[in-house]
Amino acid sequence: MENLKKILEEISLDQMMDRIHYMTENFPYRLSGSETEEKAARYVTNVMESYGMEAEMLEFDAYNSTPMESKVEIISPEKFQIDSLPCGHIRSTGKDGRDFEIVYVADGSISAYEEKDVRGKMVLVEVSYAPPVPEKAYIAAQMGAAGIMCMNWGNDEEVICHRALKSVWGNPTPQSLKEMPDLIGVGITRHAGLRIKKLCQGGEKVIAKVTAIADRRWSKVRQPYGIIRGNGESDEFMLVASHLDAWQPGVTCNATGNATTLELCRVLTRHREQLKRDIHVVFWNGHEIAEAAGSTWFLDHYWDLLNKKCIAYMHIDSTGVALTKKLEIKSSDELYSFARNNVKQMKEGELRIMTLKKIGDQSFMGIGIPSLCQRISFTEEDMEKAHGATLGWWNHTKEDGIDKCDPQILYQDTLIHAEFIYNFVNSDLLPYDFRRKFKKKKKNLYPLAEVYQEKVDFTDVLANLKEAKELVLGIQNNSASLAPSKRSDYNEFVKIVSHSLTNIFQTYGSKFDQDRYGHTNLTEPIPLLAEIKQLDKLEPSSLEYGLIETLVVRNKNRITDGLKTVIDFGKVYKKVLL
Repeated sequence: MENLKKILEEISLDQMMDRIHYMTENFPYRLSGSETEEKAARYVTNVMESYGMEAEMLEFDAYNSTPMESKVEIISPEKFQIDSLPCGHIRSTGKDGRDFEIVYVADGSISAYEEKDVRGKMVLVEVSYAPPVPEKAYIAAQMGAAGIMCMNWGNDEEVICHRALKSVWGNPTPQSLKEMPDLIGVGITRHAGLRIKKLCQGGEKVIAKVTAIADRRWSKVRQPYGIIRGNGESDEFMLVASHLDAWQPGVTCNATGNATTLELCRVLTRHREQLKRDIHVVFWNGHEIAEAAGSTWFLDHYWDLLNKKCIAYMHIDSTGVALTKKLEIKSSDELYSFARNNVKQMKEGELRIMTLKKIGDQSFMGIGIPSLCQRISFTEEDMEKAHGATLGWWNHTKEDGIDKCDPQILYQDTLIHAEFIYNFVNSDLLPYDFRRKFKKKKKNLYPLAEVYQEKVDFTDVLANLKEAKELVLGIQNNSASLAPSKRSDYNEFVKIVSHSLTNIFQTYGSKFDQDRYGHTNLTEPIPLLAEIKQLDKLEPSSLEYGLIETLVVRNKNRITDGLKTVIDFGKVYKKVLL
């Protein structure tokens, strides 16, 4: 604890504020593929080198987009112009624009389209993370819409969020490119959106002339990558990252996160002899418009290293946001206890711990690496008042300036990150606790089995869940008494368990692919079984019923197989460890 105390004492708020000012003043426009993004990447790489880290600047191609110009004019039943911004990854209208009928679809979720014909029309959606904008765009395209108009969150602020409609997570494949929405898209203020919404609900057709221009292309991007070598006690590592690319000026998204990450690099490198494991640090590029292109590329190209040696991933984003009050921790279920134990001083009313969903640069769930992210956030009441603005109404707007950073909150955020990282990399036994995950999945699976057993046989998956739970918790509950010589074996075992359970319970696609950004199924307790509820609405003799039943059975088998993997390794490691 004395070593950790020294590290925390060395964290410098002045250093962080200097970094924020330097980056936002010298590299205010940091979109992927731009000249200033390259300068920012080179700067961060040089800073890590100056701290004594092994550092390099990775280069790769990302499927990118540059929003250029837009214009929106309502021409019926009233006539007025409104301010707008073009979205990224859209089909351009050309200079002459195009007329659209506007249809209001609230949050843009699947249920919002009931009894609405949007084919060939432009939908008006309210921006939120339920679902995220790329999924709103995907759903709109599936419903036959030709365009999407994104109404900002917040209240009456005259600002427009920059948005991208790329539902593909990371760089596309031939198959995923076909599924990417091909829409005309613009962003507008909330004030203008509410005015158009009122017209849409008035009973007359709302017609708008929309011009929106953006390109789509492959472009070269840069990604700083550094390593803090520990004392050599273990060859495992923790991955820590923060996205570098940003909309101008991008103070709280994400110069503050970059400053936190660099300060952690500075201080932890000074104390590397106290670290039992290495820390790999990456500043992701392609986060905003290319939708996690950098983290996905890193996973694709460092697959074997990550699969064998990475013990956890921590994403650092939007630290030090002004007006925030409540510590929010999002973690994989097996890291829940670790997260709670590292903030013992926080009262329940001051803390919100949530199961981590796939958003931001959480590109490592398929492979199964447990993840953790935290920041002091807004209260539930504040976010409700701002109509879902989880990161402030100014997020992704020109108003994200230095006044949106609270230095003291930034300092507190950084202290918490430092404590988390230090304690994790120095844990003799990896602090994975599977009790919560098994308890939740039992709670999720048994009701499904009870309701749908006549349609889908759950016998095998429930039996495997029970056996896997008994084996894993039996080993976990005896871990404290393990001899030092068996600790590395224990750590290998819990990594296998975490990889297997994360893949089958938190993702939808295979571990070698990426679920699309904001995939609706990922909001379900068990994404792989999300479609089972559709059987209630279908005639058993119909084609559609047979298709869904086949899909559900195959996905259930994937869960069964993942649990069988845990059981097989559990039996082997039980003999070794106990």
